[in-house]
Amino acid sequence: MSITRVFITPVFERNLNAAKKTVVNIGGARSSKSHSVAQLLIMKACNERNKNIGVARKTRPALKMTAERLVLDLLRQYGLYNPAAHAKTDHYYELNGNRMQFFSLDDPEKIKSAEFNYLWLEEANEFTYEDYLILLTRLSGKTGRGEKNRMFLTLNPSDSTGWIPAKLLQQPEVEVIRSSYRDNPFVQSDYIAVLESLKEQDENAYRVYALGEWGREDNTVFSNYTFTDAFPETADDTVWGVDFGFNNPSAVTEVRVKDRELHIREALYETRLTTAGIITALESLIPHGCRHQCIYADSAEPDRIQEIAAAGFNVFPAEKSVSLGIDALKRFRLNILKESVNLAREIKSYRWKKDLNGQVLDEPVKFNDHALDALRYAVYSHVKNGSLLPAVTVF
Repeated sequence: MSITRVFITPVFERNLNAAKKTVVNIGGARSSKSHSVAQLLIMKACNERNKNIGVARKTRPALKMTAERLVLDLLRQYGLYNPAAHAKTDHYYELNGNRMQFFSLDDPEKIKSAEFNYLWLEEANEFTYEDYLILLTRLSGKTGRGEKNRMFLTLNPSDSTGWIPAKLLQQPEVEVIRSSYRDNPFVQSDYIAVLESLKEQDENAYRVYALGEWGREDNTVFSNYTFTDAFPETADDTVWGVDFGFNNPSAVTEVRVKDRELHIREALYETRLTTAGIITALESLIPHGCRHQCIYADSAEPDRIQEIAAAGFNVFPAEKSVSLGIDALKRFRLNILKESVNLAREIKSYRWKKDLNGQVLDEPVKFNDHALDALRYAVYSHVKNGSLLPAVTVF
C-alpha cells in the first residue's frame, strides 16, 4: 500500500484542536484557512464513521468552483477518490461510511431536514446571520462518546461591519482562528511579493489580504450597483467581456442592456483554463444563433483572441483604459445577479489607491479585479465603438 505524504500548516493544527461549536477562520489571502479546513474534514471522514459532513457556499456556481473542487482535488491527490463513490447529480461523496454533501444555501429548503456532524461555510460573509442560525439547528447529527458536532467558517476580513464581527464573534461558543500568508510555509514567493506590494497601493487592502485584519469599506470606487435575483431573458443588446488568466482566474461577464440599464452576471470565473477551455466555456454560454454578439477580450493576448475568433466568435481586442473604463461604468446603473459572488466581492472591495499622506489617487488598487476587468472591457469597448450609448443612466 502506497503512503501519501500530506503537508499541513499551523492553521490545520489550530482547527484540529479547536474546542468550541463554531470555529471562525478569519484570514488573508493564501493563509491556508480553506485548505486546512478541507484537509480536516477529509481526515475526519477517514477516521470516523457514519458522519454527515456539509460543505457549503451561498450559491451553487461558487461552491462548484471553490470548496467542492478543493475537497475533490485533495481526495484525488491523497489517492482517496473513487468515481463510484461520487454522486455528481446529488452532489455528495461517500468515504469510509461517511457522506460529504456539497450544497448551496440560495434556497434554505434544500437543507430543511438535513442533519450534519460537521459543517463548513466557505466565504462565510456571503451568508446571512439567519442562514447561520438555520444551519446551526442542522448541526444535529448523532455523535459517539466524546464527540462534538462542529461548524467551521472561513472568510477574508473585508467588512468590519458585517454580521460576523457584529453578532457572532462575541458569542461564548465561538472560537476565532486568525491567520495570514505568514502562517503558510508553502505559499509561493511571487505571490508574497504581490501581497506585500499592496502596502504601497492601499493600506486597507494590505490589512485585509496580507495581514488578515478587518478592513473598512471606505474609499470604494463604485456605488452605482445593486444586486438582483433575476436576469432578464430578453435584452436590447448583449455584450461579453473576457479577462484571460491561468494561475489567476479567467473571467467572463455577460452584460444585457434592457430598459436603459445594464444587467450583469458572472458567467465564468476559473483558474488554470487554457484558451481551448475558454472556447469550450463560451460554446456552452453563447448559442450558435447568438454568436454575432460582441465579445471584448484582453488585448494584451492577441494570439488567444485570434484562436477564439477562429472558433466562430465575434471577438475583438478590448479598450483597456482603466480610468475611462471606470468612468464608463459609472454612467450606468449596474444590476448584478446575486449569484455572481466573485464579481460581487470584487466590486464591493474595489478601492482607490492612497499615497503615503493619505491622499486619494485617481487609480484603483490592482488586486482581485478579474471579473471587474472583464466587465470594464465589455462596457467601455462597446461604448467607445458607438454600439452602446454612453449616457443610458447617469450617476
